[in-house]
Amino acid sequence: MRKTLLLKLITLMLVVTLFSMGVTTFFITKYAQSTLLNQIKEDLVSDIQSFKLFAKGGVNQDVVAEFGNQTGRRITLLNKNGDVLADSHISPQEMGNLLDRPEVQHALRDEYGSDERFCEYVGEHYIFVSAPVKDDIIVRIGLESENYYTTAVSFYHRAIIVVLLLLPFIFLVVFLVSRSISEPVRDLLVVTRRLKAGEFGRRVLVRTQDDIGQLGRAFNELSITLEEMFETINDKESKLNTVLASMDDGVFAVNMDGEVILANRAFGELTELDEKYLLGKDQREVIQNEELTDILIRTMLEERLITEEIRSYPGSDRILAVNCSPLESDDGQIIGAVAVFRDVTELRKLERMRREFVANVSHELRTPLTSIKGFIETLLNGSLDDKEITLRFLRIVNGETDRMISLINDLLDLSRIESGKQIVVMDKVNLSSVFEETFLLLQSKANSKDIELSNLINDKITVVGDTKLLRQVALNLIHNSIKYTQSGGSVWVEAAVKENEVEVTVGDTGVGIPVEHLNRIFERFYRADKARSRQMGGTGLGLSIVKHIVEKHGGTIRAESGEGEGTRIIFTLKLA
Repeated sequence: MRKTLLLKLITLMLVVTLFSMGVTTFFITKYAQSTLLNQIKEDLVSDIQSFKLFAKGGVNQDVVAEFGNQTGRRITLLNKNGDVLADSHISPQEMGNLLDRPEVQHALRDEYGSDERFCEYVGEHYIFVSAPVKDDIIVRIGLESENYYTTAVSFYHRAIIVVLLLLPFIFLVVFLVSRSISEPVRDLLVVTRRLKAGEFGRRVLVRTQDDIGQLGRAFNELSITLEEMFETINDKESKLNTVLASMDDGVFAVNMDGEVILANRAFGELTELDEKYLLGKDQREVIQNEELTDILIRTMLEERLITEEIRSYPGSDRILAVNCSPLESDDGQIIGAVAVFRDVTELRKLERMRREFVANVSHELRTPLTSIKGFIETLLNGSLDDKEITLRFLRIVNGETDRMISLINDLLDLSRIESGKQIVVMDKVNLSSVFEETFLLLQSKANSKDIELSNLINDKITVVGDTKLLRQVALNLIHNSIKYTQSGGSVWVEAAVKENEVEVTVGDTGVGIPVEHLNRIFERFYRADKARSRQMGGTGLGLSIVKHIVEKHGGTIRAESGEGEGTRIIFTLKLA
């Protein structure tokens, strides 16, 4: 910073000084050049006067040549028509009419005329001066301008030499003046950085009594004041930050203009924003949550506590409970609003899951119980004597009872897995053997629908997992595939090793699942086709149990399907 400021000052002062000297030298040189030219013209005018005296006895070629030799000038005589009568350097016959020459035109008006140009007759630059003499005769005296230009160039060279000789002295003066300005500024900068780092004991050395010296003294006084204020503010801020940082609830405050004046760590985590970045910014620009903006504005306008639930940002799944109250100054004026946020996403999710769970379980149990009650009432009302009807009704009651038992067993399995009470014994498991045993267990069901079962897993693939739970995964997936595959179809399982994991695919040629249902089929009690699932005896919990078991093993699971295109359930397990 010191070098930069010093360099800038030196550069600026050198540029200004050299520019001023350059401009001054230029104009002085131009003035000297103009003065020299005017002096030459005055000398030529004097020569014209001398020629008039010299030529009193008459003018002719000899007189002109003689005067030209004596003075070293070029003498030309013309009549008023511009015809050359005599010339000291060239034969008049070789010269044309000179009426259009500027110096001749001025002379015709009984004035002295002058011009500077290249003369094509002699091939040199000349300075011409002309004036009328006796008997309508105009005399023109010319001087080669080479001497004039030589003198001008010499003057330019001397001026440049003077400037170059002055440059070291100029640079020294500029450097000393620039340093006298930059040194105090550098000291101020150094002390300012120390103040920023919290070193308030630093002071600026005052060297002069000028404005910069007064600035240094004022800065020292300010440093003392800042040190006292900082200690007070730091103590209060430390206590406030300790309280805010230890809170699990987010705290957010704005002033009447909507600028953020306070935001704690918890609020930044809830809104996925940097709380330090928010300070001083317009809340509407950095957060862009219309619900929150509306709550803050209504709180300040209505001057009352407002409690609502909002999304952390548009489209977010996170739900925040907001308690917003007016922020008052010491004199009772409303100066903003402060809001306290609490994440209630999990709470609302659990409430929704509880409601759905109760509703689903009630629905799943009510259907078979209603059927059982209906059949029992029919039997009690006189159908017991009809053995055929009694047996048919008892078979239906038995099937509904099995369905309720299956539902309760699945609920118990799911509860144990979700609660963590299910003991998971990790071991090396041959993946092909697990599915081979499952195929043997379900072969009769597959044969009844003429479905082909294919195990395409390499015998050497071994994964890390709980054998019992992996068998349950295989059983649920293969059973589902058989259940939703038409007669004559096929069900297969294959596995591919990818880095340190195995990707297992259970596929079938069944009815498939509509694309819009794929992201929800692993939810408990969710069925893409509720009527068809119940008809086939499904509880709606099988895929949910599979998902939880796979996740317990550190894997992922997804489904690929389309209506009428079959289904592929793909999950991953860690390679042993």
